Amino acid sequence: MKLLFLSLFLVITCNAFSQSQWEIELSHEAPVPRMGKWIRGDYTVFISLDTLCMHFRSCEQSITRSLEYYKDQDSSLANYFRATQNRYGTAATILEQAANGFDLKTLRIYEGIENPNRNLEDFRILESYVKNRVEQGKAIVMYKNERIYTLCGNYEMSNQGRVETVQDILNRGYEIRIFYDEPDNYLFFEVQILGW
Repeated sequence: MKLLFLSLFLVITCNAFSQSQWEIELSHEAPVPRMGKWIRGDYTVFISLDTLCMHFRSCEQSITRSLEYYKDQDSSLANYFRATQNRYGTAATILEQAANGFDLKTLRIYEGIENPNRNLEDFRILESYVKNRVEQGKAIVMYKNERIYTLCGNYEMSNQGRVETVQDILNRGYEIRIFYDEPDNYLFFEVQILGW
């Protein structure tokens, strides 16, 4: 029994102070003629507008298939898909006409019926796409107006791994940061809650 408790204590202790860091290789390619920019703090990420436009058209087509399936079965789902389809289609049309240096944060992409509050600051879908392009080495990243070729990824237990209360146990998880030289000056930040 003591061995079991000792093993459990060691596992919790190791997890509590676990941290991992990795390197992300960025694009070494020359910029394409039409690139959109995503700005966060000291970082500017440039991605191909044509590639993003194709991605949005593909999403629009997928949502159209869902809309066709549900339009006669469930009006709530049909309204959900119709509004989402319109936003993806509008964003793709804007990107087709956009000039080099287009600010990607002006696009409004989210899933669901129209919501004025989400129109103001819901960037999750677009930010996820930008993050994927960065992690795949398919984006140009500038840090303090200088092009960089690597980023660091870092994850560590939230709450320093504390499991003293039920709240600590339910909200335990990892904080993930992607940054250049300082973890607190990050390009992307994400919290993954593991829960119970």
